[in-house]
Amino acid sequence: MSVRPPGVALVILLLVVSAFSQSALKVAPLPCDPLELATGPTLVPDTPEKRALLLNLLERARQNSAMHTPGMPPFTLKVSFNSVGGDSHSQGYGEVEETWLNGQTWRWWARLGDYSQLRIFYQGAAYDDKPRGHIPLRIQMVRNSVFWPMFGNFAPALLRMATAKWEGTPIACILTSRGGNDSAATPGRRWEESEFCIDPKTGLLRIHSEAPGIYSVYDYNGAIEFRGRVLPPQTTIVEGGTSVLQIRLEDIQDANNDSKQFVPTKKMLSHGPGAIMVGPFHFPAFVRTPPGYSGVIQPVIVHAILDDKGKVLDAEVVQTSDPALAAVALGVVWHSSYRPPEPQTRPLQREAFINVQFTPTS
Repeated sequence: MSVRPPGVALVILLLVVSAFSQSALKVAPLPCDPLELATGPTLVPDTPEKRALLLNLLERARQNSAMHTPGMPPFTLKVSFNSVGGDSHSQGYGEVEETWLNGQTWRWWARLGDYSQLRIFYQGAAYDDKPRGHIPLRIQMVRNSVFWPMFGNFAPALLRMATAKWEGTPIACILTSRGGNDSAATPGRRWEESEFCIDPKTGLLRIHSEAPGIYSVYDYNGAIEFRGRVLPPQTTIVEGGTSVLQIRLEDIQDANNDSKQFVPTKKMLSHGPGAIMVGPFHFPAFVRTPPGYSGVIQPVIVHAILDDKGKVLDAEVVQTSDPALAAVALGVVWHSSYRPPEPQTRPLQREAFINVQFTPTS
């Protein structure tokens, strides 16, 4: 399960760095990437009517792509995927299968490498077949792209839009960030923005980028229709210009809602509730720049899984235009703790995109 509440301020406990004033410093531009489509002029909606148009387009795409929504008919869905890069536990062939009845009752099974898990959501808690620790980042990435590529409440967000073409088709790339950010219509995307590139004619999500450097590309050739939704048979996730996940929708059909398959076994109950994934959260971490860099903030995005005490369980860099800085950023994250502001009342894993910002020493 993945629960995605509104953003929560995090208390960041960096072991090797401290915050640094950025008021007089420039920020390095996003690295060039053929999947980064919001590179030209941007528009900030300056009337309620223009803002409503963007919100309606986001909601139209969400209604098509989000599989975990109220009123969604019960389904059984199977995907296979190939994962490359990362550590040895992140590589190889994998599978995910889920049967969904409603927001209170479902089950899923996944495997990748030496990891496998069956999870049943029952009476408000998740129960696992094996007490195997955290859900691997790559499996969570697959589930994100298949079941909820669009999430959260867009209404209070800062919205900007750029127009582009993808595979010869005009699309609208809507950039979202927290409302406290600058609303100026500056060209191109910013480091703190998420990006949703949508075909305005069909309402289909074509490319989703939760943070600069990571892109989910949805291929609708041979699209699969199910209960009013148009689903992509193939999805590719790219990090730093390298394809790290190839996901294939193998099958989707109406679910057999036999209630017995949604009751955890005694063994599963004995393990106690498993950790539920929440997020993704976005937040910065400030680091003194290594020698040789000066005059500009150099960001690197690290995608991580955190436990409910702030320990880093899994992490990888999604923007690698400078391998030396990427390695340092990854090391900073692995040796840091990102504690939530309040003690947690249930086991959680938090998905985070950490914007490691290297600030000049002078």
